[in-house]
Amino acid sequence: MGVNRKREVKLGISVLACWIVLACMPVTASSQVDRTRAGPANSGNITQRYTINTAEPGNVELVTDPAGSGRTVVRVRVRDTDRKVVGGSRTEISPIREYVREGIRWYAISVYFPSDWQFHPTPTVVGQLHTSQKTTVVPPPVSFVARDRNLYLELHFNHRRIDGADPVTKQNSARQLIRLDAIRTEQWYCFVVRADWSFTPGKGALWIWLNGDKVYEAINSHNAYVTWLGNYPKTGLYLPGKMTIPERILFTDFIHVGGAKTNVATMSALTPCGEAAGPK
Repeated sequence: MGVNRKREVKLGISVLACWIVLACMPVTASSQVDRTRAGPANSGNITQRYTINTAEPGNVELVTDPAGSGRTVVRVRVRDTDRKVVGGSRTEISPIREYVREGIRWYAISVYFPSDWQFHPTPTVVGQLHTSQKTTVVPPPVSFVARDRNLYLELHFNHRRIDGADPVTKQNSARQLIRLDAIRTEQWYCFVVRADWSFTPGKGALWIWLNGDKVYEAINSHNAYVTWLGNYPKTGLYLPGKMTIPERILFTDFIHVGGAKTNVATMSALTPCGEAAGPK
């Protein structure tokens, strides 16, 4: 698995002991998991908790976890005959009223590739931490992308403002692409992200774990844009280019979000990977 770290953090024995304790603690209100935004939903309240972007309502189904946990997850589908949604082929869910301009926010996003997943060079975005946009269109600060047989982390950011003599554009935004892993079907990929959002150079931080392994760390480094409402998570299927295969199907967990005092063990425990995705 590829690892990109701008700064190696060495944990002492006391800190490791603290992580062990946290991993064993139940998820409570004191852990700052945000129960008012995102989180599990059912057929009766999913549209009250999530915005659904899809061409057809039948492209989103609540089903039992195909890995056998018994929990309810989301089955999403996109077909090449579907009309375009916001300029692309997509079926995605995002929490309602979940925006953060600057500061710390935790996220958990999980995806499961079915046995008949077709490996193809066309990129398929399966999870994003996007930024709200009004007139200027920019790429998401964080994307999880399936392409061919690999899973990638794609990062974008820019310190420029939307207006002014040198405004932010897609072309002048910084981009980083990191291969995370080979895609294996019929298993969950569980991402936990701690984002200290900032568009100011020298400020901000980003930590990302995949199935319990830290795969990215950047400290004192801007990671977003001057945004309208703020940054927000989404998951599902989005094919930004031409859809060159007849159909895509993916399973996703519901998105989980948390405040500054949340930790990786608590967020990981909310995912289908459960306690197996402890801190690293």
